[in-house]
Amino acid sequence: MKIDLTKLNIFFIILVPTVVNYYYGSIGVFPIDTFAFFDSSNLINKGFLPIRDYWTSNGFLIDLIQSIFFKIFGVNWQIYLLHSTIVNFLFTFFTYKFLTSEGLNHKYSLLYSLCAGILAYPSSGVPFPDHHSIILSIMAIYFFVFSIRKSSKFFLFWTIAFLYLAFLSKQVPAAFFIILVTLYLITTSLKSKNYKFIISATVFSFLLISILFLFLFFSQIGLKNFFIQYIFFPMTIGAERSSGINFYFLYKSLINEFKFFTIFIIIIFYQFLKRKKNQEVISIKLLMIFLSFISIINQEMMKNQNIIFFLLPILAGIIHLDFENLKERKYLIPTLLIIFLNIFITIKYHERFNVNRKFMDIERVDKNNFINGELFSDKLKGLRWITNDFQLKPEEELNLILESIKYLKKNKEDSMIITYYQFINSEIDHNIYSPNRWYTSDGVSYPFKSNRYYETYSAFFKQKLMDRKIKKIYTIKPLDEKTFKFMLKSNCLSSLRINKILFQHDITNCFANKKY
Repeated sequence: MKIDLTKLNIFFIILVPTVVNYYYGSIGVFPIDTFAFFDSSNLINKGFLPIRDYWTSNGFLIDLIQSIFFKIFGVNWQIYLLHSTIVNFLFTFFTYKFLTSEGLNHKYSLLYSLCAGILAYPSSGVPFPDHHSIILSIMAIYFFVFSIRKSSKFFLFWTIAFLYLAFLSKQVPAAFFIILVTLYLITTSLKSKNYKFIISATVFSFLLISILFLFLFFSQIGLKNFFIQYIFFPMTIGAERSSGINFYFLYKSLINEFKFFTIFIIIIFYQFLKRKKNQEVISIKLLMIFLSFISIINQEMMKNQNIIFFLLPILAGIIHLDFENLKERKYLIPTLLIIFLNIFITIKYHERFNVNRKFMDIERVDKNNFINGELFSDKLKGLRWITNDFQLKPEEELNLILESIKYLKKNKEDSMIITYYQFINSEIDHNIYSPNRWYTSDGVSYPFKSNRYYETYSAFFKQKLMDRKIKKIYTIKPLDEKTFKFMLKSNCLSSLRINKILFQHDITNCFANKKY
């Protein structure tokens, strides 16, 4: 019986990124990132909405999508991972389609796309704004190439749609890719003197933005709140971070941390110059160079663990494509070298980010000391719990969290919980959520006093306390009253230590005459 190779390839494209993301995504916990969208997505189904009910500077779309998954399939760890796994599968599939459509042999396209899928979402495993934004942006680039190659408005619509979804996941790098696609659209339109694509792109963009505005209006989120939290406040962060990047710093990164990018970019640029006389409607090589630089600059601005190494197999595939198109024996050795270099890179970064869980900050932690997640909560079945802070005594962390959950379940007063362990709200079925999605110490998740939007945030926070008639605020270490006390009067709180990590802060006179 003859095997249908196309169907077999699709089978592997479904199987590999799914298995890798589920398996490695369930190893280890970095609480602030691991549970970033767990409680918040669950509470959307209870009437809470991002921006309207809790301050968030990114991840707006991820909350909404995850809430749909929870609504349909139930609130649990497996469904939490399903969201990111589907994105990982789609990325792997469209990478395969992109490489094959450009002319690369199916077996090599399968190799490079699987390598990209292994390195893409599994470094985090769980839904995360940085991953969503860059992966959806790259998928938009694929569809943009399809639209130009086939002169298709259908593919152009999906280009705009993926950029739109990427931006609502996280503003950058999506905004940079929007600029890149816009410039390419203008350039190709001017060259061909055909402006139908620009007109269509404008119409599609207007349609999608109108849908967003209607959603903001009917959900009572409001345009003003959206622009302040999602556009204006993050711009203050971006301006501060971009000021710290200079050409010397970027040069050092390209030589040290991103050396494989540098090698591939040089090769692709050489291939571009060599084939420049072949007039293409769109230069894939030049597009990939721009894509690489956007990703590297964004990575430097993020000041986070690297997530962009999954782009290397795609660049390797583009280099291989040039060798395959030439079909000359002298290119056999370079072709083999690029294949083996791709495999080496995949193994290297798979080991660092997937196996060792560098993104989750447990690279040097013994993962064999894990505790089954279901011991913390039935909703976390399948999670192998081990954290950096309690790596030598995970049982202590388990006992402290269980003790805290037990105490919180007894609390019947209107209260809020501020914690990195953002599955606890779902576990105790609590109906009040903190006015902030997450709390970081770098001024990224909410404005500090030095930020121009501090007063707006402070008023937002206090109003939520009054609206929900909050009588107690619970904090779980490493978070404490410092995360919110700076916005209240000095005599506003009375604090009590419940256990080693749980603290109760009684609000005494914060609501007197509705003044703080």
